[in-house]
Parts: sequence; C-alpha cells; structure tokens
Amino acid sequence: MNKKTALFGEYLLRLTPPTQQKLIQSHTLEMHWAGSEANIAVSLSILRNPSLYITALPDNELSRAGLAQLYKYGVECNVVSEPDKRVGTYYYESGQGARAGRIIYDRTHSAFSYLKPGRINWNTILEDADWLHWSGITPALTADLAGVCKEALQIAQQRRLTISADFNYRGTLWNYGKHCSEVMPDLLRYCDVILADVDTARRYFGIEPDQHHLVESTFRLLKEVLPKAQYIAMTMRKQESADTNEYTGYLWHNGDIFTSRPYQIQQIAERIGAGDAFMAGLIHSLKNKAGLREAIEFATACGVIKHSITGDFNIATLQEIETLIQQGGSGRIIR
Repeated sequence: MNKKTALFGEYLLRLTPPTQQKLIQSHTLEMHWAGSEANIAVSLSILRNPSLYITALPDNELSRAGLAQLYKYGVECNVVSEPDKRVGTYYYESGQGARAGRIIYDRTHSAFSYLKPGRINWNTILEDADWLHWSGITPALTADLAGVCKEALQIAQQRRLTISADFNYRGTLWNYGKHCSEVMPDLLRYCDVILADVDTARRYFGIEPDQHHLVESTFRLLKEVLPKAQYIAMTMRKQESADTNEYTGYLWHNGDIFTSRPYQIQQIAERIGAGDAFMAGLIHSLKNKAGLREAIEFATACGVIKHSITGDFNIATLQEIETLIQQGGSGRIIR
C-alpha cells in the first residue's frame, strides 16, 4: 500500500479582484481556495501521491464548498469541526508591472485558530502516513498552534516518518507576543527536508551568510543549526517587475549542491503558490527515489509552471511538467 503524505495547516478562502484591479476599484471578487499545505496536497494528489490534509473548519456550506475543491483533486481530508467559528480568509490584490502585489489577512477567530494541544489524535491520523509536512505559517498564528505542531512532530518522529517544512515567514501573523526566533528553531529541528530562504534563515536563526557565496554559505549555516536535516532546498528569484522574473532552484544534500537550469518567466499569471508547487515537486521526487539532479529540475519546473496558472493550486499534470522540462520553458504549442 502506498503510504500517504500528511499535511497540516489552515484552509483559507481567497478573494481577489479580477483583471489585476485594485480592491478600491473592484465591484466583484473572485473566489479561490488556498493554504500552503492544501496547495501541496493538491499537487501531490495530481502527481499520484496519496495525500491526507489535516485542518479545522466550521460545519457549514462555505466549508463544504471549499472541501469539494480538495475532493475534486483526490485529496483525503481529516477535518476537526469547530462549530460557530469562521473560515479564515485573505484578500489578494495582484501586482502588475511596477506595482507590487498585496495580501490582507482576515484570519482572526477562524476555526483553525481555536485548535489546542490534545485535540488531534496524531497517532491514529498518522497511522497510514510515511511523511508529514507543515510550514512556518501555522505556529505564527497562535501559541496553541505552535504547541499542536510540536505534538504532531513528536509523534511523527516516534513513528519514523520523514518530516518536511517550508520556512514560510509571514511577518504580519506573528502577533501573540513571541518572536519567530523563539518558536521556529525548536520545531524545525525535527525536520529531515527543509525549504528555506536567506531572509527567513536570518530571522529564525540569526544567520548571516557570506554575500559573495550566498547559497553555499546559507546551506552550510543552516546545516549547523539543523543537524537532522538531510535535504535543504531554496529558490532564488531575480525580479525585474511583477510579471518578469528569473527563477532557479537549489538542493543541498551531504555537502553537495545541485542547481536547476535558470528559467526566464514572463507574463506571469500568478505568483501565489509557486513555492508550494516547488515543495510538492521536491516531495514527489524524493518519495519516488529520483536522482537529486532530476529532483531539483522537477521541483523547479513545478514552481515555474505554477506562474502560468491562476489560483493557489498548481493543477499541472506530470506530463505538462515533464514537457516544460524538455522544452526548457519555451512554451511551444503541443499539436
């Protein structure tokens, strides 16, 4: 039996003005469903990796509409019911040209934010899983959720699951009196696979990499503070404008660094979810025993193709991702 990848995080409703409008202009908002771990669960399921998404929601029609989107892509869900609470929401004003995109969170008092340690039976939920993924967004929300994360990580380690995390720093969410550096290092020490970035490594660990050897020194310093980590990945983005970027992936393992080809991405439809798409591609590759050069090329291609898909989910198929790799991102028509 194929073991599942379990993913724990908040499921969110995203509301976005159409056609790159600003919120103040728009009379309508488009609905999308989102959340870093949910995005990864969808990608993994499309790539034929069984995924189990663990979250908390109210029992109402809006939640059921959101869950239907996950079920459509074959994601199994374990939902803690929090009656009379709300679905977390965020508003996304997409960038255009020189104008940067902007996110406004509306997550206070969401059902997920009321989760407390002891509420989830992690031993039972993780029984059929061989991998657990989480991100830095969850422990940023409340001290109790940081505790729930630690519970899950301890049980996952006892059950010998592979544990992965995305640094995913969100400065506007850390509002309960603790700095991220007081919380995240203790949780990240459980992880075998990490998706990091230079700025967040500095915030979490006080790391100051060599600016002349940025990627190499960041990997080395992170391994020193996270000795359990076997794989550390990063993406680097050179941004010319909101819709023109260069995108490259890097993967560290046992002192070796594997680098993807750089992709020139123009006419970006959507940047949201690219990191989640990359992470899904990395998990898929590692679970399927791909070579590490192949793994970083595949993960990077997943991140690249997500820029062409609106909404938070990367719904690209395995064939579409492999075609992008073969074509080098040229976007030639398939006839």
